[in-house]
Amino acid sequence: MAIEQENLPVYDDRVKEILHGLTEGKTREELAERYEYSDYRSLDMYMRRRNFTWDRQRQNYVPAHSRLDGQDLDLLISESSKAAQVISLFKKEGADAKTISKRLGFGDHRELAAYMKGKGYAWSAEKSNYVKQTGTQQDTEASSERSEAAPDNPVPSSNATMVDLPGLSRFLPILEMLERNRDRLVDLLTPASETGNIPRYVIPGVFVTKSVHMTNTLDQLVRDFSREKNMSQRDIFVVALIEFFRRYGYEREVETLLGQR
Repeated sequence: MAIEQENLPVYDDRVKEILHGLTEGKTREELAERYEYSDYRSLDMYMRRRNFTWDRQRQNYVPAHSRLDGQDLDLLISESSKAAQVISLFKKEGADAKTISKRLGFGDHRELAAYMKGKGYAWSAEKSNYVKQTGTQQDTEASSERSEAAPDNPVPSSNATMVDLPGLSRFLPILEMLERNRDRLVDLLTPASETGNIPRYVIPGVFVTKSVHMTNTLDQLVRDFSREKNMSQRDIFVVALIEFFRRYGYEREVETLLGQR
């Protein structure tokens, strides 16, 4: 049943800031002080006038008259971090993993779970939401102690060579090739997301405009990556194309192009 217009939640800039602040762990008292209210009750009144009510279990404001539906989701998707979007949407009344996955461009709820795991979050059955995973100093120290206590692995004598070991001489050409291409192998075997180092390229030539058709979900993925990594969409496509050409047979052409600078 449709909700009357006057009962719809109003997502003005301050409301978004308040919701985002609570999602980050700020208290109502801290937010009330930030906006120069006398106390958190004045903050509550401001939110009630915009059709929100305080949810004690979620420790956040939720729409007073609406459930998880299209308009709420579209407005929430404007938040800066996709991980924050997921957490915020799960705080909504009637949150459903399949609905949230679909609206945020994931294939299914399993893909969403994999994304959150990669961002360092784990599902909490107690809170019915994702929470940030943090290691303890005690765990780190225990791991360090175990590493120090473990005996060193035995290594072959330095006098033995690869040729002396029976049956390994035929692998020498392959090993030499691997050594020559060591840097490329490291790049291929180490995802950029783990190293955090995204290459930047300066390509010679004149800029042209090129229109490309893609699905809205892929477009949203590009926008999210651009925002989270503070990287222009143009640079994203340049890196993607260079890496694609290198991997699929155009390595020499790419090196020639980059060498023209």
